[in-house]
Amino acid sequence: MSNIQELQSKIKENPNDYKLIEEYAIALSDIGENEEAYKSFMHLKNVMPDNHIVYYNLGIILEKLKDIDTAIMTYEKALELNPDSSDVMYNLANLYIKVNKLEQAEKLFLEIINNDEEDENSLFYLGQIYSKLKKHDLAIEYLEKALSLNIDDVIAKFYLAYSYKEIGKVDVAINLYNEVIEQSPDYSWAYYNLAMISLEMGDEDKALFYLERTVRLNPKDIEAIKLSVKIFMKHKKFSIVEKILKGAVSDMPLEADLSYLLAQVYKELENTEKYHKFLMMTNENISTFTGNVDILNEELASVNK
Repeated sequence: MSNIQELQSKIKENPNDYKLIEEYAIALSDIGENEEAYKSFMHLKNVMPDNHIVYYNLGIILEKLKDIDTAIMTYEKALELNPDSSDVMYNLANLYIKVNKLEQAEKLFLEIINNDEEDENSLFYLGQIYSKLKKHDLAIEYLEKALSLNIDDVIAKFYLAYSYKEIGKVDVAINLYNEVIEQSPDYSWAYYNLAMISLEMGDEDKALFYLERTVRLNPKDIEAIKLSVKIFMKHKKFSIVEKILKGAVSDMPLEADLSYLLAQVYKELENTEKYHKFLMMTNENISTFTGNVDILNEELASVNK
């Protein structure tokens, strides 16, 4: 805080020292005073409307303030003023990924790679983008390049495993997921994806093994819970399903899919009162329900007769 006060005093003495004001704004942001930092950078933007660094720093502040749309426009202006700034390209490309503008992000990361072919982060993000676009051959190419620069990049290895699985190289994917787990034992998504592979291969026991570890690491992984329930319901193990879902509904009462599944358990157990209770709970949280609303309404109408 003493540094902030010192900068304030210097600015009072030199109110037109814009470099000093920039230093002050950055110092404010460093201690979480982003609203005040924003005001300072807006002042600088007004007096230096053609300075790309001001727009770049303002974009960073807007990101911290969660104003992503305005941050994107601000970075775009910075890039317009300085088309060669890799720092601006990088930040803008990352925001494009957040708003699912993957082609725009791809273009910027390719430009960065064109200037520095060993930019590990940009190689990784290109791999991630191609994975999301289902261009898995390209995803593998860029993710392997990223891993050649940093073999310990667990996230890159995770996406690489996914892309290998998608092109049918399941054994390679399994080995990579196991490497992910070895490096990062709490990486719950790796267990979940291994569960999916096991299920596709017809090994329900192994799938349940991986799903149990997924939920242990991330008790609010709804998809893992739902998949476990689906397997147990198939074999009519209703007591196990009831126990799983009662705990999940207690932890996540607003998740309608869970209460609906629990209602189906009580339907199978012919417990009309609880069946009705959890159907009603599902309806109360309909905004989170991903099932068939018409079927839900039919069930509600039936029990309300």
